[in-house]
Amino acid sequence: MLPVYTDVSYLASRSDYADYSLVYTFIAFMNVFYLYGLDAAFLRYFFIGKQKKEDIYFSAIQILSITSIVTSIIIYIFADSIAYLVFNESGYDFFVKMGAGILFFDTLCSLPYLILRAEEKSVHFTIIRTGRFFLELALNLFFVVYLKWGVKGILYANLLSTIINFLVLLPFQFPYLRGKFSTTAIKDLLKFGLPMLPNSFAYLIVEISDRYLMPRLIDKDTLGSYSSNYRFGTLMLLLVLAFRTAWQPFFLKIADQKDSKQIYARVMTYFILFAAFVVLGGSLLVEYVVQIPIGPDKTLLGKTYWNGLQIIPLILFSYMLYGIYVNLTIGVYIKNKSKYMIIFTGLAALVNIGSNFYLMPKFGMMGAAVATVLAYLIMVISIYIANQKIYPVQYEYLRIVFILIYLIIGLFIFYYFSPNVFVRLILIILFPILFLKSKFFSNEEKDDFRQLLQKIKLG
Repeated sequence: MLPVYTDVSYLASRSDYADYSLVYTFIAFMNVFYLYGLDAAFLRYFFIGKQKKEDIYFSAIQILSITSIVTSIIIYIFADSIAYLVFNESGYDFFVKMGAGILFFDTLCSLPYLILRAEEKSVHFTIIRTGRFFLELALNLFFVVYLKWGVKGILYANLLSTIINFLVLLPFQFPYLRGKFSTTAIKDLLKFGLPMLPNSFAYLIVEISDRYLMPRLIDKDTLGSYSSNYRFGTLMLLLVLAFRTAWQPFFLKIADQKDSKQIYARVMTYFILFAAFVVLGGSLLVEYVVQIPIGPDKTLLGKTYWNGLQIIPLILFSYMLYGIYVNLTIGVYIKNKSKYMIIFTGLAALVNIGSNFYLMPKFGMMGAAVATVLAYLIMVISIYIANQKIYPVQYEYLRIVFILIYLIIGLFIFYYFSPNVFVRLILIILFPILFLKSKFFSNEEKDDFRQLLQKIKLG
């Protein structure tokens, strides 16, 4: 929908896009308080807990439903005050009320999705997720393009799609709703989940503080450009979230295997290799991608928003760092050390806020993007130090450094030389050739890769 959202025919100005960005910043912020770590706790005790899985699920969904109802009512009552706090001006209470409805149904959908992940029903998970995507896309086209309701239309599309999503997920809960409410299960879930709340809050500061501060430190139009270009950077975030969806159940399942740490180390190497290729390719080609014509005098990203293209490589790289952080959470989950998470994200939040106040007024959007990179870098360094003490893993450092050197060289060439499209394509094509032809991969790995390709060819 980015071509529509950045088209003045549907969202009249960059300021309107900023309103869209701010209301979803509010939704992202409140999502932490709606879940209060119960999703992470449920996934852990589903695999490692001593109680029946049905009792854990029934207890979790009961308490989550009650707290979601109460929180939504509070938001609805104080919508005017909350709206002024978020938008820094009055008249936005409707956006906040719609956000409360979206948050309520999204929260009730969270545990059913975790069931699909835990049961490794990847096909069901993908079909339902994809179905919601196309439904919300169709509703956006109706409310935003046909009715031209602007940001209100986006919110209506989101609310209706999440309600239908909730109804579709109901049948997958039925086997687990036969469980019994257990106060012991609730205590276990809260004991693990509540310490995640400050951590989630701090991480959210890292993720959204730039969008909250930008209208106040610069202006609303700049936020519109920044947020729209930030969307292209979230390509890496989507890949990280997809990875995390499979990664957490996987590393918990094999935690007792003798070779588990070797597997964790190898996964880290492969993740960084793949992520670096995405960051490099995305950084070098996005300038041409946004200019793809999609209609008469219309491009993939509206021309008035092209002034923010330079932030995209930094956002891609910051989310690559987040993916490394996700890889490093194994020790915290396996050793039940969730209380330490606030240290990693808390440090990152402080760095992010301080960097934004210093860099944003001086360097504008680029300052905000650099602050994001610094915050995620602090998260990686701090969790790595802690993880090596509570659950040490010998990672493949030489291979990782080799990957990062190539990536940094590629980004340096992009920013300082602004190469033409042919040089950019050469840098991208050289990436897989260099790693395949060098001694980066062992003969055993190459054989495994050939076997995988053969299996794919055979269907």
